[in-house]
Amino acid sequence: MKSEERHHLKQNEFAEGTLRVAAAVTRNARTLSLTIGAVVLVLVVVGLWIMMGRRAENQAGAALGIAMSTAQAQIVPPPTVPGAKQQPGTFPTEKARLEAALAAFQQVAASYAGTTAALTANYHAGGALLGLGRAAEAEAKFKEVAAGAGSSVYGPMAQMASAEALRAAGKFDEAVKVLTDLAAQRDTVLPVDGVLMELARTCVKAGKTQEARAAFKRVVDEFPQSPYASDARQQIASLN
Repeated sequence: MKSEERHHLKQNEFAEGTLRVAAAVTRNARTLSLTIGAVVLVLVVVGLWIMMGRRAENQAGAALGIAMSTAQAQIVPPPTVPGAKQQPGTFPTEKARLEAALAAFQQVAASYAGTTAALTANYHAGGALLGLGRAAEAEAKFKEVAAGAGSSVYGPMAQMASAEALRAAGKFDEAVKVLTDLAAQRDTVLPVDGVLMELARTCVKAGKTQEARAAFKRVVDEFPQSPYASDARQQIASLN
């Protein structure tokens, strides 16, 4: 008897519990519907955001590829036959190619700001400016890239390039400082022996013979297997 009562009691408890859940669902049907709808909306928005982000990156990458092709296009002298036109995809001079590449890189950077392609385009725009002899503009561009590069490889690369721009502008002391700081970094992606060679050559141009000799000696002592080691030894001998 007791067994049957316990059985009925459990059945009643289950039934009552089921009714409570059903009632709660009924009372909160609208809330549940709104909540589920909100979750679905969020998922859709996130999905679209990811798709749009990938699409933007793909478009930026394609535009960057076109700009790179422009920078690497062939230089073909202009035709001498009357009425003949420049061969498509070529440029008559290095300057004309650099100007076209600069415009293409600037367009990528402006159209796809915030993407990796834009950062890359800005870096190459700096290189084009340097090639055109616009050292001050190149320096500013490389500093902009370095500031926005985060932990990417373009940070130290832009710093190295900015030193080249400073040297081209005759700002040797500033260039030496940038290269000295880079040479002191042991976790840099740049080859330290290459940085030291640039530092030494810049010191030579700046008339800093002692500093140049010290930088060349570091290459020989710290990187004896470096492809720069032989040149460094010769430079040391010429400075003595």
